[in-house]
Amino acid sequence: MLKTFKMDLLGIRPYITWKLILFFVLFSVGFTYFAELSFFPMVFAMTLSLMIMTYPFVTGEDSGTERLYRMIGMEDENTVRGRYLYSLVVFLVATLAALVIMNGVNLAKNGELLMGESLASGGLYLVMYILFMDINLPIFFAVGHKKAKGVAGGALIATTGIVIAVSGFAASTFPNEVKALYHWATSHLLFVILGAVLVLVLLTAISYAIALKKFKKRDL
Repeated sequence: MLKTFKMDLLGIRPYITWKLILFFVLFSVGFTYFAELSFFPMVFAMTLSLMIMTYPFVTGEDSGTERLYRMIGMEDENTVRGRYLYSLVVFLVATLAALVIMNGVNLAKNGELLMGESLASGGLYLVMYILFMDINLPIFFAVGHKKAKGVAGGALIATTGIVIAVSGFAASTFPNEVKALYHWATSHLLFVILGAVLVLVLLTAISYAIALKKFKKRDL
């Protein structure tokens, strides 16, 4: 698993340039500051993470790395597990950067950190990202990037639009309800976290089982 994870990271290095990183930082800072959308860095981080999540599948088809993994005796289980680990790490790194930007901008503008909002938005987008990952990785493992990218791309655009629309609509239209939900969640934090973790673990286990089954049958 760790070998696949490391090789996937090495494979995406040419795509993760300083220009991309600088664009992410500057665009997030500018949009957050002038549009006053504190959650925007999280949305942008999730969008980039979903794109970067697919890169190993692209290189796997273009350079035949997945075929190479099998040729050198690497088990399919390790390939699939490594890809899931890679997807999670990519999101966590992007989320950490987004939280720093989110709080840094608000500290500079309003003189305070958004600790509660950071935890809430970070948890919310983590849940959405894992759900998206659990749906899409089995598809990529089953048919490869070229055949799956249309479906995944459409889902990515739709998901991003829905996230932005729902977040903005809820915050502006139902501010009292959002605050009430937030206070309930914070007062029952352990219950919420445990419930979410159990559901996500179950869904990810099912997703992994499907992805592994499809990948084993796939002719590389």
